[in-house]
Amino acid sequence: MERPPGAPAVFDVRTVVYLRRGDHPPELDEDASTALHHAHLAYLGELVARGIIAANGPLLDQSDPTMRGMSVYTVPVDEARRLAESDPAVRAGRFRVDVARWCVAAGRVAFPEQDGPVGERVRFEDL
Repeated sequence: MERPPGAPAVFDVRTVVYLRRGDHPPELDEDASTALHHAHLAYLGELVARGIIAANGPLLDQSDPTMRGMSVYTVPVDEARRLAESDPAVRAGRFRVDVARWCVAAGRVAFPEQDGPVGERVRFEDL
């Protein structure tokens, strides 16, 4: 791919999974909603512990109101999509997933390898 101006010459290609608000989120009472949230966090924590998620957190650019967060995965796109779709909150319809491949350079800056769901440069806190 052609490097954007100012991008470092050396970069890694990573899989980025975006969580977006579900099209038809479930209507849950407070207890059920809290339980689903904890199940979602526990699942992400398990993937982090297994080294599958290299970085996890909210997007710093919140210009898209459907965007709920992102994770940088160490596995190929198909596997990342399969794992993300196994998330209890995704299975319940609270979130949907959008997967893209990004070039990550200097441990902090990512830019799309191809046209992805987010067309702007995104900065990650840490990788």
